[in-house]
Amino acid sequence: MKVFVDSSAFCALAIPKDTHNIDAKLIYNKLNKLKAPFYTSDYVLDEVYTLLKSRSSHKTSVKFMENIERGKINIIRITENIEKEAKTIFKKFDDKRLSFTDCSSFALINQFGIDSVFAFDKHFRYHHYSHPVQSCEL
Repeated sequence: MKVFVDSSAFCALAIPKDTHNIDAKLIYNKLNKLKAPFYTSDYVLDEVYTLLKSRSSHKTSVKFMENIERGKINIIRITENIEKEAKTIFKKFDDKRLSFTDCSSFALINQFGIDSVFAFDKHFRYHHYSHPVQSCEL
């Protein structure tokens, strides 16, 4: 099982007052026990650093950044091909809550055959992937 981690999950893990904090920790611990490899993108991390700074503090954001640098998460860099696919996806959706970063995540999930998503954003469940993708839940 390859797990893509979205910004909503990262924020829930990093901010104790986040409404999903307890669930996020339980899911994360469950996935760790299964030794599931974690993936994310440089775009997601960009989004997380900014969100943590605004929703919590600069200190929280920097601490998270340092943990990512020491961690074992696979960071996928957005290439021209992935960006092109993300633009195609983005143009199809007029949902105001769907970011370009989300569209790049959908493209990555398709291209790398990632089969699970750790996120609290519901739109990850509704996107049509090129292969079966499940949500990581309790």
